[in-house]
Amino acid sequence: MNGKGSLSAWLHLLLTVVGLSCCLFFFFPAQAQNPDIQLLRDINLHRPRYLDQTFLWITRSTIPLSVALPASYLIEGHIKHDTLSWLRGTDMVLSLAITGIVTEGLKWAIHRPRPYMTYPDIEHLQNDQDGSFPSGHTSLAFCTATSLTLLHARWYITVPAWTWACAVAYSRLDLGMHYPSDVLAGMVVGAGSAWAGFRLQQWWLHKQQKKQAAALTAFHPDPFLSMVIRNSNKSF
Repeated sequence: MNGKGSLSAWLHLLLTVVGLSCCLFFFFPAQAQNPDIQLLRDINLHRPRYLDQTFLWITRSTIPLSVALPASYLIEGHIKHDTLSWLRGTDMVLSLAITGIVTEGLKWAIHRPRPYMTYPDIEHLQNDQDGSFPSGHTSLAFCTATSLTLLHARWYITVPAWTWACAVAYSRLDLGMHYPSDVLAGMVVGAGSAWAGFRLQQWWLHKQQKKQAAALTAFHPDPFLSMVIRNSNKSF
């Protein structure tokens, strides 16, 4: 696949992620609002309250871990002059940036109220005022877990990463902060953005490699062509 085709592919993927997320809001809640809030009530109102602080800790770990991981790669790459670590860090930064833009864009465009604003019986342990759809914590966690999977593909990295991401997603329901459809959309946005960021970086690296190969070819011309040129010069 050429450069334009690769760029078109990841843009198509990103638009698909946004489209699916919008569908989750406009169709699922509209047609099944009662199951959406009922599932939240089942989780939130019948939760083991002795685990509230544990789930608060899990949900509060999302931003620090999502920032610390790419930062550690970038620092390692800079100190050790390790290109691979640097590329891993930039990939995660790019993926998180896409996730943030898509998530905040959807929150602003849809501006769905938090469930506890609409349903006073929902017990909430935090008090966020921004839009509910999609879940920002879930999108960040799934973006991080997906990025680690794409970059490493080792079970001892991917299993803890996905366990943590799923725990973050569940914590948003347990704490009464989001509808299930918000969390589901956050999963789609986070995983899709990580994949789009990974493919975008691969496209850029492939483009740079082609430029370097072209430069080397120009600096070291084809041996047969060089021989023809030398023989032509001798004939004169």
